[in-house]
Order: sequence, then structure tokens, then C-alpha cells
Amino acid sequence: MADLAIVFHWTPTDCADFSLRELMEWRERARQRSMNEAPHGAQPPPPGAARRRR
Repeated sequence: MADLAIVFHWTPTDCADFSLRELMEWRERARQRSMNEAPHGAQPPPPGAARRRR
């Protein structure tokens, strides 16, 4: 969860409702983003956005 906090600026509370699978998926996204160095100010979708897609 430290990866999520550093890359996406999320708190443990933001991720509390994630399943283990969701945490691992977001962790992988954080790893990829940290490797690619997103442009300054780029923000990911808020936690749970993947579940709210139309």
C-alpha cells in the first residue's frame, strides 16, 4: 500500500474497501506509473473508479 500512497497520494482509508485482487491491480498500476514518471500534476482516477465505469 505504500506504493499507492506514494504514487497516487492515497491513504489507507482510500483503499480500505479494496479486495486483495484490487489492491494488487492498483499496486501494479502504481509500479508502472512510477517507472514511466507521469507528467507533473497528472492524477489517477479516484479509488474505486474502475468499479464505477459505465
